[in-house]
Amino acid sequence: MDKNKLKEGVSIKEIEGFGKKYRFEIFFLAYFILASFFTFLFFGASWSIYLAGLGGILGVFLPRKLEKASQACFRFVFKQERITQIILGIVGVIVSIFLPPLIFFMLGLMGGFGVFTTASGVHGTKVHTEEHHHEEF
Repeated sequence: MDKNKLKEGVSIKEIEGFGKKYRFEIFFLAYFILASFFTFLFFGASWSIYLAGLGGILGVFLPRKLEKASQACFRFVFKQERITQIILGIVGVIVSIFLPPLIFFMLGLMGGFGVFTTASGVHGTKVHTEEHHHEEF
C-alpha cells in the first residue's frame, strides 16, 4: 500500500463505494456477529445449537420448499424501495439482538439446504421434488 495513502486515510467516497459493493455481506456479517454475541447474554448457547440442528434437518428434508420460500423472501426485499430495504435490514439487526436463536435456525436451514444441494450436485442427482419423491414409494 502506498505510504501517502496510509497517511491520508480512507475517503468517504471509498467507504461509500465499499458499502455499496458489499452491502449484503456487511448486513449478514452484522446479523451473525450480533446473534453470536447476544445468544450468550439472553438465551445461552444451547437454544441456538438446538435450533441450528433442527434447521439443518429441515433444510435437508425440505429443499424445494426452502428454496422457493427463500427466493420469495429475497425477491420481496429487492422489489422494495431503498429506504424500505434499509428498514428491513434494521429489523434484521433487532432480531439478531433480541432473538438470536432464530438467526441460528435460519442458518441451519440454509446450511442443510446447501449441504444437500452440493452433495446432490456432486453425486449427479437432481434435488428431489415432491412429485418424484411420491413416485418412488
